[in-house]
Amino acid sequence: MLIKDFYTIVSKEKNEAGEYLYGVKLNPAHEIYKGHFPEKPITPGVCNILMIKELAESSMSRQFTLKTIDRCRLTAMVTPDGSPDLTVKIKISEDFGLNAEIFHDATTFMTLSGKLVTGF
Repeated sequence: MLIKDFYTIVSKEKNEAGEYLYGVKLNPAHEIYKGHFPEKPITPGVCNILMIKELAESSMSRQFTLKTIDRCRLTAMVTPDGSPDLTVKIKISEDFGLNAEIFHDATTFMTLSGKLVTGF
């Protein structure tokens, strides 16, 4: 993982639609939250994007570069105190198109679609 100790994978499954569902737990003591922001920690959107990329790599057992982001919508704030337990849904098409969603229960925090390429 590029962001050491930022999150922990607590579960992984693949459903009938070919989507990977990851249960992740954020680390509220991580250094990122000391700067973003100490009084009210919020997960930076770029960290959500990096987590999605890393989970896509875990899904396919290979390294990727996120070549393009066609759509990225942040719809709610991810906070390590209020929403430390998340589900990340990853769908990768045969041509390495990526669709992802970060959510918990009925709250969607982020959706992303883009294109992956193998390697760095």
